[in-house]
Amino acid sequence: MITRTNPAPMDGAKRSLVCKTGNWTHFTGLQPRNLDGDIKEQARDVVAQLEQLLSEAGLVQSDLFTVTIWLKDMRYFSALNSVWNGWVDAANPPARTCVSGELYRPDLLLEIVAVAYREAAA
Repeated sequence: MITRTNPAPMDGAKRSLVCKTGNWTHFTGLQPRNLDGDIKEQARDVVAQLEQLLSEAGLVQSDLFTVTIWLKDMRYFSALNSVWNGWVDAANPPARTCVSGELYRPDLLLEIVAVAYREAAA
């Protein structure tokens, strides 16, 4: 069974921010809400959203399994890492990939997709 929560249309595209099946929870296309900020401000906003969604799903940062980060420009990589490294569970970091590419809005500097896994209670 798949549970879909937090419907969040994006410029006409229908999507759910969170989809859960079994022990797996997928968080899709998290983007900054305020696009006026620099990369650090946008990154702080996105990881705060991810933390909130994790909490709502009964999960914590150490449950993150994989994270993919899209950056508008790899010149933002170090600044992104300064925010990420201050937020992520340093003892249990997820597998992470960071790539650059054209994002659908010119003022969007990053987007994050994450997958979390939580063992079923025995």
